[in-house]
Amino acid sequence: MKIYLAENRGFCYGVKRAIDLALKAADANCPVHTLGPIIHNPQMVRHLKDQGIATADRLEEIAAGKIIIRSHGVGPEVYRQAEEKQLDVVDATCPHVKKAQQAAYKLFTTGYRVVIIGERHHPEVQSILAWANHEADVVETPQEAEALPFHSRLGVVAQTTFAAEGFAAIVAILQSKCEDLKIERTICTATDLRQQAAVDLAKKVDIMIVVGGKNSANTARLASVCRDAGTPAYHIESASELKPDWFTCVHIAGITAGASTPDWVIEEVYSKMEEMNMTDVVKLEIGSIVKGTIVGVRHDEVFIDIGYKAEGIIPLAELAYPAPQTALDAASIGQVIEVLVLDTDSADGQVKLSKVQADRLTAWDKLEQAFTAQQPVDVKITGIVKGGVIAAVLGVRGFIPASQLDLRFVENLDSFVGQTIQAIPIEIERDKQKAVLSRRLVLVQEKQILEKELLEKLAVGQTITGKVSRLANFGAFVDIGGIDGLVHISDLSWQRIKTPQEVVNVGDEVTVVILKIDIEAKKLSLSLKDVERDPWYSTVETLTVGAIVSGTVSKLAKFGAFVEIKKGVEGLVHISEMAERRVAHPEEIVSTGQQVAVKILSIDRENKRVGLSMIQAEQDKERAEFSDYLTTQAPASGVTLGDKFGHLFKRED
Repeated sequence: MKIYLAENRGFCYGVKRAIDLALKAADANCPVHTLGPIIHNPQMVRHLKDQGIATADRLEEIAAGKIIIRSHGVGPEVYRQAEEKQLDVVDATCPHVKKAQQAAYKLFTTGYRVVIIGERHHPEVQSILAWANHEADVVETPQEAEALPFHSRLGVVAQTTFAAEGFAAIVAILQSKCEDLKIERTICTATDLRQQAAVDLAKKVDIMIVVGGKNSANTARLASVCRDAGTPAYHIESASELKPDWFTCVHIAGITAGASTPDWVIEEVYSKMEEMNMTDVVKLEIGSIVKGTIVGVRHDEVFIDIGYKAEGIIPLAELAYPAPQTALDAASIGQVIEVLVLDTDSADGQVKLSKVQADRLTAWDKLEQAFTAQQPVDVKITGIVKGGVIAAVLGVRGFIPASQLDLRFVENLDSFVGQTIQAIPIEIERDKQKAVLSRRLVLVQEKQILEKELLEKLAVGQTITGKVSRLANFGAFVDIGGIDGLVHISDLSWQRIKTPQEVVNVGDEVTVVILKIDIEAKKLSLSLKDVERDPWYSTVETLTVGAIVSGTVSKLAKFGAFVEIKKGVEGLVHISEMAERRVAHPEEIVSTGQQVAVKILSIDRENKRVGLSMIQAEQDKERAEFSDYLTTQAPASGVTLGDKFGHLFKRED
């Protein structure tokens, strides 16, 4: 019997991300809990428990430490309660689930009656329901859709793992239940791909083994679609549940797995099916590729069970590319690998095998598939060459240009040597044995996901902290966790500045206010000055209309002169208020930088304008002198008032 694995199986991106976040959150110095099982897989839950990460069914059970929001997500009330309890929240919600939550929230807040297509008691559906303020209808079948009352406006979201065919059938019914139907198709493409791959394989085999948690909705649905394809399917959680009588008279078997099933569980099932002697012993042919399980590892060779009458042996030189120093560096007992048969009739009775040559034969198919699908593959950087680095990928030699190693060009490539990274094939030429890859594309994809997640959390008017990443003539860019927002030069300071360097430098920690969010363009407009009140208003409160103050001419215009009377506060002396005689140009009276006395005529707080007069300041000064003269000097001086102040009287007359 032959055994085939579904092309798309096991961990999806959201689950892998949740597991990675959980493992990174493990902390021996404080308690760490997931709120509910992080994924629907008991083996992985036990593995996390071994890492010190416990499971709590309710938030009330967690007194302190870290709380990990599982991939299914939670409602906004849980975040609020966690904040009140001062818990350190690690949000592992699947990005696709987050999208469904936000879609439900937007539909609800814009006046739509929300309909959630999914399983009513599934934790993901419950989290989406919470974002719709628990005022939504949950529909799982066309019959339930038919029972809904008529609404003028309906907004539809879906459980991310819901079957596409079922979703379409329900939507068709909902179209007759309203005047305005808005559909947010939030089914994850990974779910569609797994279901389609399972159906395609089920049509080619005699039996399907579906691996995953018994309480996993997407795994149960995989088993269902396989049965709908007319193939017997068995849903198991582990290899121990396999029964030999399932495979009686079976020639071809298929294996698929739900999105929450780890690779090592799938490998255990595959190995168990082989160990149960369910594969036919066939005559090996030199040059054929077979699959086997490593049963022994020595310093310079590996022993492998390929279901043949004799064990196979892989010499160190045929084990991996690049060649390891010892077989222990590249192989482990229980590992399932593909090998090429080199010799079936050796003197010692063993079958000579090569993993390196098998990898080379299969690598190009896998690389072409990854190139077509733009999917990343694991590569190990082995050395530096002109223009980039050499990488071992699927057992063959690949090349990554320096420009494709990071989001920005890297001059010193030494730090990459020895690293295992993910890269996407961008040029494949099988005939020339040429494989060019890009790590930059992987980073761009990851950045886009992180940017989208971050943008969805931000709101106009929100105050956030970031770091100045770079400066330009027109402003400063601030990194706020993976996204660069622009603080235009006009929003850097309430004062007039010529360059951003007058206010900030690269590397400065700053607090900014969000002015505008463009999710489509992934752009943020920020303000540094709006964090504090405009100091103009505080300064102008110290000024009084009618007061005479001293200031400095800061700028001249055709219609007058601007005078700075306090730091940051300028007023305008209109040309008609500069002198008693007719003035054609302000330059006739004042020059930039000159100190002048002015009288405050008006303060317009709404438009931030101050009106000033040089004429009235001079008049008030002379009147003050006249009053002083009358009271202290006139009686004894012998000088007549006409002699000293006649010009005042004439002007007033």
